[in-house]
Amino acid sequence: MRFLIVGGTGVLSTAITQEALSQGIDIWMINRGNRMNLIPKQVHLLKADVHNTKIIKELLDGLHFDAVMDCICYTKQEIANSFKLFEKYVDQYIFISSCAVYDTRKGEICYEDSPKKLPIWKYSIDKVDCEDYLSKISKSSKVHCTIIRPCVTYGGTRIPYGISPTYGYHWTLVERILHEKPIITWNGAKNRCNISRVEDFAVGVIGLIGNEKAYNQAFNICGEDTPSWQDVLNVLSELIGKKVTTFDIDSAFYAKELPNRAGEILGGRSIDAINSNEKIKSIVPSFKQNISLKDGIKMTIDYYKANNYIYGIDYAFDGETDRIINDYAKKNNLNISELNLGFVDYFGNAKTSEHYRYFINRYGNNLLIKIISKGIRFIHRVIRKMKKIF
Repeated sequence: MRFLIVGGTGVLSTAITQEALSQGIDIWMINRGNRMNLIPKQVHLLKADVHNTKIIKELLDGLHFDAVMDCICYTKQEIANSFKLFEKYVDQYIFISSCAVYDTRKGEICYEDSPKKLPIWKYSIDKVDCEDYLSKISKSSKVHCTIIRPCVTYGGTRIPYGISPTYGYHWTLVERILHEKPIITWNGAKNRCNISRVEDFAVGVIGLIGNEKAYNQAFNICGEDTPSWQDVLNVLSELIGKKVTTFDIDSAFYAKELPNRAGEILGGRSIDAINSNEKIKSIVPSFKQNISLKDGIKMTIDYYKANNYIYGIDYAFDGETDRIINDYAKKNNLNISELNLGFVDYFGNAKTSEHYRYFINRYGNNLLIKIISKGIRFIHRVIRKMKKIF
């Protein structure tokens, strides 16, 4: 069996690649090659930018695949471009959607045909639009489409907590706990969702490749475990041997303070999202949840330790978190004098730029700080332009 992956070095696609190789599937990958250390030697690498359609068509000339999975499609237009590009080379087109497509406000277990689109979350809207468009265009094509919907997944670079730093910087959460800095919770951290390790998720995906029962179908690929965000913090506490200090805030306030993540907070993390996996189990009997939350998070912690804590500390996230806690406490007349808010040089080697990122995000609401920040960014742009000229 021959499987083409576009991307291939993300959290999900890395696990899918490894699982496919373990099952003897012939993997081809379109990737720019910026992270060669994440591409196994057994993979047939087509080193290119997928958006350069002329080059891609030349590389794919004479090739045919049982399935393609384009991991970098997020909008309807990207789906249209991708499907058109690969249509003549594949039998099956696999789209990574999300369980976020469901209208979880109804408070019901979500099955593949449950009501969709959560209007308060753009991510949900975009995924539904992608699914609908793919289903539409595939009807007039010989290519079969398969839609897969993960819920919350995590791997080596991600700790599965609701609102976290950028991938690769999740050790920031651990350091905050170790240094007794508070972790923000909302709704008492009681909201629950399916949380699955990517290695388990990958088994379900690979079982759908070339599977005729998967053609023109959608599948929730998630485990049975539906822990709360407090459960995640409890596991972290147990694994690192340190009690977690939490600070609960109103989710609406949290969303207002992080407008770029407002939909995620209100739609994705403040409502229970419980999804059925009965359908995928009926098609792929080997799929099940093998890795517990505790074992999975331990794997993530061990990965960070073995890889020099990957990218280090997300001081922008760290500063934002302290700012939001301080502002919420001030608004609600809460005493936070005993909370350890402020800059912490976690590894003892913080750079000036990291001090700056923390400072700007910690005090970013201050008018003077905003003016100074804009001035610094302007100077940096001028310097970059001068370097290009000279």
